[in-house]
Parts: sequence; C-alpha cells; structure tokens
Amino acid sequence: MTATRGEFATLTITDRVLRAGGVMVVREGHSVAANFGSAATELAVCVKRVGLAVRSDLGTLEVAGPEPWLGQLLAEALEKRVPEAGDAVRIAGAWCCRVAPDRAVVAGSWSATERWKRVVREAVAHGAPLDITDRSDTASALTLVGPRAERLLDDAGVPEMAVGSVAECWFAGGPILLLRETAQRFLLVVDAERAVGAWQELFEAGRALGLSMVGTEALDRLAAAPRV
Repeated sequence: MTATRGEFATLTITDRVLRAGGVMVVREGHSVAANFGSAATELAVCVKRVGLAVRSDLGTLEVAGPEPWLGQLLAEALEKRVPEAGDAVRIAGAWCCRVAPDRAVVAGSWSATERWKRVVREAVAHGAPLDITDRSDTASALTLVGPRAERLLDDAGVPEMAVGSVAECWFAGGPILLLRETAQRFLLVVDAERAVGAWQELFEAGRALGLSMVGTEALDRLAAAPRV
C-alpha cells in the first residue's frame, strides 16, 4: 500500500525501513535492519552500484569544550591521533569527527559511545570544562556505500570531500554531518525529524544509479571481504 502525502510526512525512518521489507534483529539492545530479503544480493549492490543503510546500530554523541581541554580529551581517547577541524579519526568501533576546534561528533557502536561517555565524564569530574550531549534519540545515521555513492551525492548537490574528512552541509532542508569514510563509503548524520526527508532525497537522486536499501549483514560482509 502506498502512503499518502499526509501519511508520508508522519512516517519515521524506522517506518520506512519496515515498509521497505527490513528484517529486524537486535544488536546491543537496539532494533536493526539485518537485511531486506537477501544479504548476498545487497552485498552485490554495495560492490556494483550503491546501497543505503539506516544505521540504528550506531549511537551519536556531541562533545564540546574550549582548547586545550577538548584537544587533551581527544588525545587521550584517540591514542594521540587528534584530528584537526574538518577531519575524522576512527578507533575502537567509533568515528570521532572534529567539526570545529571546540566541537566533535562521535558516531559508533552503542558500546563504543558508552566508552566515550565515561571518558568525558571522568574528565569533567577532574575539572575539564567540557559538555557531552547524547544525540542518539534525536539524530539518525545513514550509510551510503558503493562505487556510485560519490556521484549520487554530487547529483544531490553535496560538495566533494576527501577521504577521512568531515563537514556540516545543507541537505534535505537542513544541516547534516557528512563523513567520507572511504572512497566509496559515506556516513550521514541528520536530525531524526528530517531523516525521512533525507532518505527520500537520496532515493530521488539515486534512482537512475540503482540505489537500493541494504542491511547491516551486507555491510558486515563487505567489511570482512579481502581487499584486492
């Protein structure tokens, strides 16, 4: 059954996943789309065309504070690999995205974001003027992956980015956080209330490129595949 315009406006990103046929499993206490019928077919989409995954397996935190306090915290948490503003570092299942000198966004597994919370709270307990905001309930993460992912974002009007860089862009009527993880893989973090709009715009831009929904099983298989 097709949703009317009014019904579409009230749908959540989880509703869209379920309507698309997502087979749900529980990971770290959260419901996640494992596949949409065939993980093998979805893996082929990621390798040959472009896939879109709704990442309810990821939590999102925002950490803010002045220098040198934020830099010292990141140095401790990232084993001294402190990113400059506009860059990101991945460690222990999470990306730390330095969006500004005084602000970073962490996106990673639920267990990884819990570790980040403990590190920040310990620093605050020792007098560091830092703030941490858990955005996991107010933001949604989307992964775009495949050889056509960059072209899709270009067609959607998103600026070109280098691998390992992060930027706050305007997309689907509001700001998003965009991270280029690899040459063919991007992470988008968008306000939950605009996630369906972003989903829709990506599919409109990606229709001619063969964009399809993919689940976490396909992403896991892709990550485990040998690099040539």
